[in-house]
Amino acid sequence: MATDNAARNINLNRDVTEQSRHTVEQLVDGFARQDIAQIMNLFAEDAVYCDVVGPGRRGSEYKGRKAIQGAFLEEFKTLGEHTYEASTIVAEGQTAFATWTLVLGRADNPAAPRFEGADHFALDKAGQVLLKNAWLNGQLELSEVLNRGIRPD
Repeated sequence: MATDNAARNINLNRDVTEQSRHTVEQLVDGFARQDIAQIMNLFAEDAVYCDVVGPGRRGSEYKGRKAIQGAFLEEFKTLGEHTYEASTIVAEGQTAFATWTLVLGRADNPAAPRFEGADHFALDKAGQVLLKNAWLNGQLELSEVLNRGIRPD
């Protein structure tokens, strides 16, 4: 009986891990296309998003879907044409990490500015995001590129 319970727990953890991985894959796809509906469907109602910039130790914190959606829409507006590429996703149970490259402009343009980043996710058992904590390398350079407003075609 103990062996049956252990096997059941392993299978349950594997299912939760796969659900977490699937959610993060869908998020990466949604961000690459700036599909706000797809992104927000993956967040729990009481989720927290810690932005890469802001005054707090974890950057600006947004709590709840409405606040998070507003932050993402503002980000899309500020960044202009952009996408994400080269994502690596690691998931275990209800925790996941993703690394990615932010591309300002078109991904097929080798001269487009690129910035590496990472996200830590905490998810519920249904695979909805409870926490998205983001990091970005080159924040000062990104600010300078955005302030100049000039990007390669």
